[in-house]
Amino acid sequence: MDCIVRSADRTLIEGNAERIVARSPHGEFAVLDGHAPILAVLVPGIIRVLANGTERVIVCKGGTFNLEDQRATVLVEQPYALEEIHADTLRARIAILQAEPQSASISEEIAYLELVCRIKETHA
Repeated sequence: MDCIVRSADRTLIEGNAERIVARSPHGEFAVLDGHAPILAVLVPGIIRVLANGTERVIVCKGGTFNLEDQRATVLVEQPYALEEIHADTLRARIAILQAEPQSASISEEIAYLELVCRIKETHA
């Protein structure tokens, strides 16, 4: 199937994919070639795209997943490709955020950055 993983400012993955795994509010799901059309909201977590025997991992804060006519369009918010994640830099950002007056948006950002760090540690 054709696959594109995009954020507002860049394309992270584009090309043919054998399998795509993502997470919705109802849990993790996977699509393969020939899968029925699907539309899903994505929650913070991992998107795994298998292409040519190689799996790419993207962490996102949320987004949408649409599969129609064997074309998967994954639009993501605040993505990090696994190979781009620098945990030390993210931990420094977390420390700065923790020093600020706490609000719901700051707490949400801290939780997301901590998730990104854990994923990097798990998949490194």
